[in-house]
Amino acid sequence: MLMEPMDQFNLNIDIARRNIRIAVALRDTNFSEVARAAGLSRNAVSQFVSKRTTLSYANMLKICDVLDIPIGLLNIEDGVTEGRLRLQKALDRLSTEKLAEALKDINIQSED
Repeated sequence: MLMEPMDQFNLNIDIARRNIRIAVALRDTNFSEVARAAGLSRNAVSQFVSKRTTLSYANMLKICDVLDIPIGLLNIEDGVTEGRLRLQKALDRLSTEKLAEALKDINIQSED
């Protein structure tokens, strides 16, 4: 069953709220510190995760930069985990050539 666009949007926002909460905990910081580092008002992040406000895409990007998480993970259920963040960091450090080799190895192993 397909969801109505607005229902899907609200679900994605709720997932993003949960993932930001998790990222803040994994980074051993708090919402006020994240907001300050992102150049937002002191309560901006806590009000967002508690469903009192929304955030613009630009402000979401700022928060993701502060938390060092790819914005693409925000809308994925369980997208922000310690393992995923460590894997993302490792992938980011790979050159294009090494990444291509790693993907080729993964494909070969998944065919076995």
